[in-house]
Amino acid sequence: NYSFNYRYLYYFFVAKHIADKVDDNKEVIDSIIKNLHKDENAYIAIFVSHHSQKDYILDEIILNAYMLFDMYSSASLSKEELSFFDEQVDNIIKLVLPPSTSSPEIERDKRLKVQDKIEEDKSTDESKDDPTEDGTTPDDSPQNFELLLNLRRSIKTVEVMGRIIKNRAGSLERPRLEMIFEEAMNIHLRILTSFFDLIKNDDKQSKIIEFITKRLKIFTDAKKEKRRQEGQKEKEFSSEELEKLAKSIFWNTNFFVASGIIEKTVHSLGSDQLIDITEKVCNKIDSPATFLIKHGILMWYRKQLEVDKIEKKFKEKEFSETAKEILKFLIVEHCSIHKLTAQEKQTVESKLKISSKEMLLKQISNKE
Repeated sequence: NYSFNYRYLYYFFVAKHIADKVDDNKEVIDSIIKNLHKDENAYIAIFVSHHSQKDYILDEIILNAYMLFDMYSSASLSKEELSFFDEQVDNIIKLVLPPSTSSPEIERDKRLKVQDKIEEDKSTDESKDDPTEDGTTPDDSPQNFELLLNLRRSIKTVEVMGRIIKNRAGSLERPRLEMIFEEAMNIHLRILTSFFDLIKNDDKQSKIIEFITKRLKIFTDAKKEKRRQEGQKEKEFSSEELEKLAKSIFWNTNFFVASGIIEKTVHSLGSDQLIDITEKVCNKIDSPATFLIKHGILMWYRKQLEVDKIEKKFKEKEFSETAKEILKFLIVEHCSIHKLTAQEKQTVESKLKISSKEMLLKQISNKE
């Protein structure tokens, strides 16, 4: 028996075997594509597409993609769609531009170390704490499991589609690249719509905020008792203060989920080889959501921050406040790992209304 020290070699050669006889392995291919939530299937699917130029594999992936979260429409992030979220935008934390003394090199190094640690942990035990990996259903929450399974399958499918169009940007016809990019992007935008459906109901909001408030009360009471035993004083939080904090936690969590899905789309589908494809597809749809994705990709893969175009878009009536805050988040991320001149930084501050850390500290000092 032969074994491989690196699992990717195993995936590579399994895929090569399948790709050499696609017609004989269609059932295997179908099973792999329907179970892309498993990492090994995702890697094998990418390698099969690399080894074989036959349309069958890619067609099956695309057909499978159409069915993911297909009961939802693609999110647009328009003002009408996010009116419920815009009402809470004041609860969202305001990100600030990094100080002039910050070092993009150090920040990038920190992020690389974090990513390396994540990859290392994943390599050690890929299936740890992942109930979807072995296909078993937790007895206590089959509905939650099904949602988790569909979510993971959808995210991995987008990753596979993104990797394929990046690898085959020079061999696939342009219309096909555009179609794959658009459908992959729409999967994430449909996930976003499903998420908004979960959180926009007033009763559900109240129940979740009430739950968070109770947990905060338990935590603060325990902390207060511990400090009392140590002979120290602890601030007493009123019910109103705890509820306000719970509400802030709820809406900030929602914001970072939404911005995380947009950011995931940027990294799953973005490539410097696909900029023209990105711009054509996103401009065709022309929604706040696709505008965010397009400029996220331009910032990450072209180091291109188009302040004037973003400022103009911010002034459009249908552009939601939530979409603005998500794009500001992407801009702050961009600025933290790229050096801006003093003039560029001032332009971002004045035109996009993103404060710098120095400006924020000055405002706080003036208030005091």
